[in-house]
Amino acid sequence: MIKHVIVLIGLKGSGKTYIGTLFKDKLGIKFFRVENIWLSLTTARLSDEYIIEGFGLVEKELDRLLLDTDCITIESTGTTDYFSKFLDKLKLRYHVKLVKIQTNPELCLKRVKSRDSSLHVPVSDDIVDKINRDALKVDLNYDLIINNENSTDKEIIESIQKILK
Repeated sequence: MIKHVIVLIGLKGSGKTYIGTLFKDKLGIKFFRVENIWLSLTTARLSDEYIIEGFGLVEKELDRLLLDTDCITIESTGTTDYFSKFLDKLKLRYHVKLVKIQTNPELCLKRVKSRDSSLHVPVSDDIVDKINRDALKVDLNYDLIINNENSTDKEIIESIQKILK
């Protein structure tokens, strides 16, 4: 059976975790919050070694989790140079759906500032701004674009159901 990986791609604070949790709660699609991998690393944050080690661990954990399920959702800003290599590796083994999460950058920064920082990789407002500027430039062949400013949960769920058929 073909295994599916849904990759939510968007700015920090765009609502990727919220939407991944929504898919889990409403559709039973496992959500793998990859930020936990990044938080566990002791390598210097945002260094090349950190990025490569983190994506390697994410890939291994995805392989493990997909032994027990047919579909999983993960999240990313998609901004590192290594991200495209990571996607290429996933596409060799799984059916990958790319979902862009669109949200106003100012709203994203407001969300980042108000959330529980212990659950996220600690970075300064300047780094968040740089990551989000880079994330705005990420241009992939998306299977779906979700506007996370004015879409209802029901609309989001219906849109993902359409691309999974």
